[in-house]
Amino acid sequence: MKCEIVRDLMPSYIDGLTGDVTNGEIEKHLDECVTCRQYYQEMKSAGFGADAKEDEKSRKKSRDVLKKFRRVRLRWILISCAAVALVIAGFFWVSGWWIELPYDQVQVEAQNSWPNKVYLGSEDGEEQWTVSTGVMVTEKAGTYGFNYADFRYRTMTVDGEEKNVAFLSCQMTVRDYLFQREPVRSGGEAVWIQNGYEDKDFSNVDMIYYLDKGIDEIEDASEEEAQEMIETYGTLLWDKSEGE
Repeated sequence: MKCEIVRDLMPSYIDGLTGDVTNGEIEKHLDECVTCRQYYQEMKSAGFGADAKEDEKSRKKSRDVLKKFRRVRLRWILISCAAVALVIAGFFWVSGWWIELPYDQVQVEAQNSWPNKVYLGSEDGEEQWTVSTGVMVTEKAGTYGFNYADFRYRTMTVDGEEKNVAFLSCQMTVRDYLFQREPVRSGGEAVWIQNGYEDKDFSNVDMIYYLDKGIDEIEDASEEEAQEMIETYGTLLWDKSEGE
């Protein structure tokens, strides 16, 4: 067997991939050829054979671990991005909610406005008029402002008398409360007016209460529940009998 053939077969021989006949010829040649025997020893010492296989297995294992790590990292990156997106979306959703502000933060003043005739239009050649009444709310300079005044109205017994009571709640969105809430400037008091008509809210109002909480429930609450809400969350702003 020629040296060139032996050297070409040497890697397979070292890895145990050659057959018995070939192995016999190679070994016979190595016994006779000093140069090929030296070449064989150099290949063995360079890591061919079983050691090379183990190295390849180790490298493959490392590559597999790296691939798994990259997949896990990508998964966590995607999860983190989704979580951040949900938090941002949740914040914008919550930021549109309305907050009922407690009276000690706004300290507004309120009173019933003077009745005004309001022209409703003409029908069958006759002018239609009605009387408008309302609640006038004034912000005090130096107190914190708000961006919505919510009103409710009901008839209830107060001190043994049936009275028409208006309820007021000043509100802000969560977004404005956190980022755009500023005190009312001195000399810049703001006035809010809520109108009503003869057969609707605020006609002939006898009392006006500020409610820290429960403005949405006050109209449908029982007499007992309404009294409890006034005692717990209410502040009297205006009483018609005190001005008479």
